[in-house]
Amino acid sequence: MPEHARHRNARPERQEHRSGTPALVLGALGVVFGDIGTSPIYALRQGVLDAGASNAQIVMGVLSAIVWAVLIVVMLKYVCYVMRADNEGEGGIVALSALVESGYQQNGKAAPRALLLIGLFGAAMFYGDSMVTPAVSVLSAVEGLRQISMKFDPFVVPAALAILVALFAFQRRGTAVVGRWFGPVMSVWFLWLAVVGAYRVAQHPQVLRALSPGWAMALALSRPGIAFVILGAVVLALTGAEALYADIGHFGRKPIRIAWLAVVLPSIIIGYFGQGATLLFQPGSAQQPFFYAAPGWALVPTVVLALLATVIASQAVISGAFSMTSQAIELDFLPRLRFIETSREQRGQVYVPAVNAILFAAVMFLVVTFRSSERLTSAYGIAVGLTMLITTIQMIALSRIVWHWPRLAVAAVSVPLLIVDGTLVAANLPKIPHGGWFPVTVGGVLFVLMSTWRYGRRTARRRADATQSLQAFLHEALGGAEPPARVRGTAVYPGNLPDRTPAALRSNVRHNGVLHQTSIFFTDLPESAPRVDDKTRIETRDLGHGCYEVVARHGFVERPNLPRLLESLNGRLGDWRFDAKHTTFFLPRDEIIKSEAHDAPYGWREALFAQMSFHSTSSAEYYGLRAEDVVELGVQVAL
Repeated sequence: MPEHARHRNARPERQEHRSGTPALVLGALGVVFGDIGTSPIYALRQGVLDAGASNAQIVMGVLSAIVWAVLIVVMLKYVCYVMRADNEGEGGIVALSALVESGYQQNGKAAPRALLLIGLFGAAMFYGDSMVTPAVSVLSAVEGLRQISMKFDPFVVPAALAILVALFAFQRRGTAVVGRWFGPVMSVWFLWLAVVGAYRVAQHPQVLRALSPGWAMALALSRPGIAFVILGAVVLALTGAEALYADIGHFGRKPIRIAWLAVVLPSIIIGYFGQGATLLFQPGSAQQPFFYAAPGWALVPTVVLALLATVIASQAVISGAFSMTSQAIELDFLPRLRFIETSREQRGQVYVPAVNAILFAAVMFLVVTFRSSERLTSAYGIAVGLTMLITTIQMIALSRIVWHWPRLAVAAVSVPLLIVDGTLVAANLPKIPHGGWFPVTVGGVLFVLMSTWRYGRRTARRRADATQSLQAFLHEALGGAEPPARVRGTAVYPGNLPDRTPAALRSNVRHNGVLHQTSIFFTDLPESAPRVDDKTRIETRDLGHGCYEVVARHGFVERPNLPRLLESLNGRLGDWRFDAKHTTFFLPRDEIIKSEAHDAPYGWREALFAQMSFHSTSSAEYYGLRAEDVVELGVQVAL
């Protein structure tokens, strides 16, 4: 394995050592496995309902298909293969895309545009999944009230809406307040799954014959049409598999693998077999086999526990959307949005009001429109399947470019995974008219937005790179017939590229005719790695005449704080010391205009980029600046 790949795989183990593996295992149970841990509520039920019958062949075939899908996709693909691809300890589709792009760059090549676009689409589909998960999870748990009494039926949807309103309203307070309870509650949930499942399996042990893949193969051979339809529901048992990879930055690979092997995998498998036994030997249980599996005296505790587990699963997905938004912004996938740090102790705990509002509106729409978890599952599978397929495609590039696997080894691993993922996606395509259109539409819209933003930012950088160099501009300004007046204090000019003249500097010198005694030209560069070593984070260059160029770098899980960076420069820029009272930050307020030389067909992208730029949060908030220390200068940027 190349040196940079070994370095990228080193950080999680250090994090485990600091926090302690048992604590991380408990934390992983509460955050990582909420989604896949609550899928037994609806996955087997949906497979049987889609088949249109609950005879022994169908039940055993669906059960066998679910078990082997979990073993192949979750166990072999994610736990054994994908989780090796950490980007310096960070995971997820965004981190994976950045790692692949970085691998091409380190090999002196440009990443294929199609591969980058696929990664963008995978990130976009994650948001569609984030909208469906809270709706289907909470609604499926609340539907357990009908098993207690049909008198609760009119209150199912209102109760689900009330719970979701409270859940999204709570986001601004952060998850740290209740996060300590996630692990213990989910531990009880998995124990309950195993106990109830074992209770039913002990009554009808013959259901264990479905451990053989022969049942799934026999169903596929004898009734291929029904088997193909069932695969559209089997993917529901895999929801949350991406979380195993996405959360390695918080918990590390070892704790996640221990939690999966020791607790989650056996619990959900036993739970599925308990439901299978219930379906085979309890008539009328096909509508809600999860709740029918519980003994009569345990029905109310089961409903309450299911509700708690689905709320935790929804919370984890929403928090994941906030974290991925932060990463996407730093990698220029999305415009800057307002962030609120919700925890001083735990890194990555952020609240994004705009994302929270969009997710809330979408979830409310889904619950009111579909009104049952059975209908909502049609909207669920396609988002999950597409995300898994895109991960496999990205892993193929990673295996070749970063890990330098031989082509034969890549093919041996990837071809079977592509067949499995492709089949699962194909089985969900017929569901698009019945609900699958929602996450696909959301993903398509976000893909257009994200690709347009990336296109606009890169175009703006190329045009900035063609502008006058900083050294030449200062030489021309200070050596001209009418040099700018030097005024007291420090001026800081953030820019987009090193050694290029910041737009705000040009405007201030040409229109106001002033240049501060100390002028710092600051460039902050995002890296495709999650974090940057403090020893190499900042580079400085003395330009003479009290002018300095500072180039800082930050990873995609870090947020630049300009005042703190300036404080770290004390003693590095001659006698200068950072004094907030005598420092002014000159920021450009970009106005996007269309370039005369640009082709007409791209006008819509320019207009869209201009709107996104206008509605993005200010650079002052992004850099952690006080409003009274900032002067904004309007600058026209031609695309």
